[in-house]
Amino acid sequence: MIHSINTLTVRKYGIIDETGNLSGLRKWYNPFPVEWFDTEKFFEQFKTIFSENNSDLINEKYRILAFYKIIQLDTISKTLVVLMQSENNRSLFSLLFKRKIKNINIDFYTEKIKALSGVEVKDGTDLEKLGKELQRLIDKYSERFKKKEVKSNVSFLEVVLGVFSMMEMDFIPEMTLAEFGRLKKLADKKIKDVRHK
Repeated sequence: MIHSINTLTVRKYGIIDETGNLSGLRKWYNPFPVEWFDTEKFFEQFKTIFSENNSDLINEKYRILAFYKIIQLDTISKTLVVLMQSENNRSLFSLLFKRKIKNINIDFYTEKIKALSGVEVKDGTDLEKLGKELQRLIDKYSERFKKKEVKSNVSFLEVVLGVFSMMEMDFIPEMTLAEFGRLKKLADKKIKDVRHK
């Protein structure tokens, strides 16, 4: 289960923004990666808070999700290789010692790989296809998210502090993102009113 903009505080999202670690989106500890949950819903809600001026934050979200997909696919494929080798060794052991051995659940990993990449892995040639698909994703990621010249990026917490300053309020780290979104709209309106005077 992950946070929504109504439950995630400004402080926690600031930490996620600074570290780039999406595991802070989880409401409580659980061993599964955040990517296995529906983070799209959170980021769709998050988009409503910020205007098009902060599209860099949204692009950064897509960059992080693409990177996590590559890491997840790479990790699962390496796990699958180890499991396939292990199953071969276990089969040999059962033949030699005439013992029945419990099967490994490889289907779970092949389904995950199929969901992430569209490649159905059944044997070694399919692992080669998966390697090519993984390389294609890495190349696509490198092409799409080229390293830009370092410019003075404004972090999420700097935006938050600017909004609080504009509204002449003390910083409230426990404020949820939804509440901050409403406050930001008021601050934007106040800035427009000041400019028109």
